[in-house]
Amino acid sequence: MKLNRIFTVVLLLLAAFTVQAQHNIEFKINGLNRGEECILAHYYADQNKIIDTAVVNPSGKVVFKGPDKLKNGVYIIVLPKHTYIEFVVPNDDQTFAIEFDTSLASASKNAIGSMDNQAFFEFDKYAAEQGIKMRSLRDQKKVAEEAKNEGEVESLNKQIAQVDKDVDKKRRDLIVKYPTTFTAKLFRSVLDIEIPESLKTDTTGKKFDYYREHYWDNIDLNDDGMLRTPVYKNKLEYFMTKLHVQSPDSVIPAIDKLCGRLENNGTDELFKYTVWWCTNHFEESKLMCMDKVLHHMANDYYCAGRCFWADSALTAKMCEHAGKIGPTICGEIAPDMILDDTTFIRKYQLHKISAPVTIVVFWDHQCGHCKKEIPKLVEMYDTLHARGLEVYSVYTKGDWEGWKKYIRKNKLTWINVMDAFNKSTFRKDYNIISTPQVYLLDENKRIMFKNPPAENVGIIADIMLKQYEEKHKEDKP
Repeated sequence: MKLNRIFTVVLLLLAAFTVQAQHNIEFKINGLNRGEECILAHYYADQNKIIDTAVVNPSGKVVFKGPDKLKNGVYIIVLPKHTYIEFVVPNDDQTFAIEFDTSLASASKNAIGSMDNQAFFEFDKYAAEQGIKMRSLRDQKKVAEEAKNEGEVESLNKQIAQVDKDVDKKRRDLIVKYPTTFTAKLFRSVLDIEIPESLKTDTTGKKFDYYREHYWDNIDLNDDGMLRTPVYKNKLEYFMTKLHVQSPDSVIPAIDKLCGRLENNGTDELFKYTVWWCTNHFEESKLMCMDKVLHHMANDYYCAGRCFWADSALTAKMCEHAGKIGPTICGEIAPDMILDDTTFIRKYQLHKISAPVTIVVFWDHQCGHCKKEIPKLVEMYDTLHARGLEVYSVYTKGDWEGWKKYIRKNKLTWINVMDAFNKSTFRKDYNIISTPQVYLLDENKRIMFKNPPAENVGIIADIMLKQYEEKHKEDKP
């Protein structure tokens, strides 16, 4: 009975030890002294997230140990002088050791008990060797260029290209050698898409379409660990900004397709980051009409309850903002206005203005930026008004006499209106929080462009007028 009890106690202790040691990573760092502190962190997109700290123990080791599994990804250990090395933590097998010295030389790095880090450091050593070779070749090329030795330059260019190919081949070889590791996923994620032979000489756009369609093929979008690498954020940014026309009609479907895929995969962290990045990036965009992307992200993600990380306050804020900007995003019919002219007697209704192109401008004669922009719009109006362009100029403040004086002095002969009796809701409808605000409307009063630089308004209006004239050329007698 006593032996049975002892055996049971031993098993329980072993089980407890197993639970308490879900990760146990030891570092032997030659050159550090006892008591010096190191930091454990991992990549999070293009930033680093600190996970833990530990000091050099009496055995000369730095040990990071805990009861929970670490999230997989590329990690760094930061030394007291803020130098660091990278290594890999896979989902499983989180008990291993790494040796290196404070020189951080690739030759000093060694992994014990970790296939992932054996592969990682094998490539690191090879890449370091090739890096030395590459620097030497580039130095030689610089000398050859200064000597105008074209033959030598051409030869060195071929050697440099070969080094790149060799590094790429080494990466591919390690993927084959360690196919089940997270390191293999990492190496695969930086490989470029292979274009079929039949498309390599294509000039019709099919090659580009193929590349864009297969852009994510080498990245495991089923693994949230890809977010904890230096790769995903750069891939996402390039995909959204370089492979798609920067217009809402191009960007929004691309966002939905990628986010829908991540959502269906159950990769919550990748989904969360992608939604967050797209929302913030396009909110900050200076390109015309891109607030339509923000409106879409708010309505179709936050307000639709898909953003599980967003609390009620953030969700309410996003939905409120979407409601404010919704009426004036590009593609919508501009909210109608009936405002008073300078006599306070006659009124002008925006939607009853018959014009192929109407420019709506909200401004204030005391606004410094307006004083710079309005003269440019006047010059544009004087040039294009004869072709049918009209300007509906809305004064947003209450200095009526000062406003009328400015109109007379600067010869603003377009439609000048204001809300003389405070009955209009235009400030809310157009979300007027600053001036000037400029909208270009088509013949149906649909918003086509908003807030372009004043010097570009005339160019855009001219294009719109030409399109209108081409569309209606058969209507002319």
